[in-house]
Amino acid sequence: MVAVLPSLLSDQPPEVPQRAGLGDHFHYFRGSSGRRYLFSKVAADELADFQSAVVIFAKRAAAGRVTAHWITLVDPFGRPEGAGRTRRWPPIQPDTLILVHLLSPGDAERRAVVADLSAEPLALAA
Repeated sequence: MVAVLPSLLSDQPPEVPQRAGLGDHFHYFRGSSGRRYLFSKVAADELADFQSAVVIFAKRAAAGRVTAHWITLVDPFGRPEGAGRTRRWPPIQPDTLILVHLLSPGDAERRAVVADLSAEPLALAA
């Protein structure tokens, strides 16, 4: 399952990591349900180390926020679900940020995160 997002903008970065000097390592995205999901930034060469996770590909936006453009589930072998051999994996351009969500313990929960974030987003909290 790979979804193209309607340019989903992240919430403000978490304050505590920012004060601790971690910069933009963490980002929240709010789903259409209003629920927020925490994502961690990883390097492109580290992506293969993550299995059974939700992955977002994003670009930098203003004020420490990022705009998500792609979301997918990564299977237990580190491959994107449903991408097949015809898609370039990962879909990375030079300025792409890779963000992973690791807090959903099971497949059903990860699919729910993707569904929530893929739906038409509600207005973001300030």
